[in-house]
Amino acid sequence: MRRIELARQFAVFSDVHGNLPALEAVLGDVQTRGVAGPLCLGDLVGYGPWPNEVAEVIRERGIPCLMGNYDQGIGFATGDCGCVYRTAAQRAEGAASLEWTTRAVNDETRAFLRSLEDRFLLVTPAGELLAVHGSPRRINEYMFEDRPASAMERMARAYTHPAILFGHTHLPYARRVAETIFVNVGSAGRPKDGDWRACYAVIDPQAYGTDGFARFVRVPYDYARLQAGLKTTSLITSFAGPGDE
Repeated sequence: MRRIELARQFAVFSDVHGNLPALEAVLGDVQTRGVAGPLCLGDLVGYGPWPNEVAEVIRERGIPCLMGNYDQGIGFATGDCGCVYRTAAQRAEGAASLEWTTRAVNDETRAFLRSLEDRFLLVTPAGELLAVHGSPRRINEYMFEDRPASAMERMARAYTHPAILFGHTHLPYARRVAETIFVNVGSAGRPKDGDWRACYAVIDPQAYGTDGFARFVRVPYDYARLQAGLKTTSLITSFAGPGDE
């Protein structure tokens, strides 16, 4: 498990899903804020039209990045993204995404995805924070905000960290249970919370225990460019856009 020392505020994002304009917007915004990082919690590929380009940006900039469930499925060519679909429309969208992304990803990207780790230990003034993609238990576990407190308490006892940072659900929140703050950093490329803008989190270890510990940042991006890119593919994925709130 890689240990990363972070003495001041740092940025964390997740779930880019091949949305290059959103990634570029997030990285540009992080730079203007002068915070440390950023870190990425995985799912670089899937659904979006630029899987190779997104992976290349992360790789060339040396951004520490975890393996997401979609990265795992594509990197190891398992034929499964580890996703859960509840409707026929979602299953059709998912099948088209998996088929297209499997064909589109090149060998260099596939090798990079296989090289990603499953968790980081972040050494901060607030203590050692744990960063994962889905949950500390499973790469594709969905930790929604409305999970019963008893279940969250069991996880907090099993993984004794001041905070656990994760993504996967594309729904940002911060929730304190027992002695652990659970922070879902949302989705940089495919938000599902009714706000089309890219989402990431700024974590301030010096503000641990206060509302300032985790702040969510929303960044508009070139949505028209994304739509134009999607039209060049066989993807049938819908990304929320301006006016969809």
